[in-house]
Amino acid sequence: MALSQAEHHAIRLAHAEAHAALHGLALTPLRRQVYAAIVESERPVGAYELLDALEPQRGRVPPTTVYRALDFLLAHGFVHRIESKNAYVACCEIGVPHRSQFLMCDGCGATVEIPGDELAGPLSHSAPAQGFEVHRQVIELSGLCALCARAARGIQP
Repeated sequence: MALSQAEHHAIRLAHAEAHAALHGLALTPLRRQVYAAIVESERPVGAYELLDALEPQRGRVPPTTVYRALDFLLAHGFVHRIESKNAYVACCEIGVPHRSQFLMCDGCGATVEIPGDELAGPLSHSAPAQGFEVHRQVIELSGLCALCARAARGIQP
């Protein structure tokens, strides 16, 4: 039986909390709320969207507070930054060192993380041959997800 969206989100939050506890990381209520909002969005979400999402629970929160929470979540691998959108998505493998590629739908905004070194490895290894030192690598592919591609062709789901 497939999990509901709420069950899937709850599992992701529980996994994040367990990872934080195991590694002695302070997943404060604000950091947890920011992470939960990113998980629930299921698409890249920007800092100001997060501010709006937090307002009903916390009132007006200064942007610097959300940026500090995002810095923590990024530093400890809970989220990834989508460079082209200046937005954030939840990591699919918290606590597992990996390089990721992102498939981003131009139609609905859905973003899927594909972990793996199949593409990232060769790119990283070719850079030193050119005298280039890689500090960070982000691979983003944009196009249409299966549902949006079918809709664009006039095919019913």
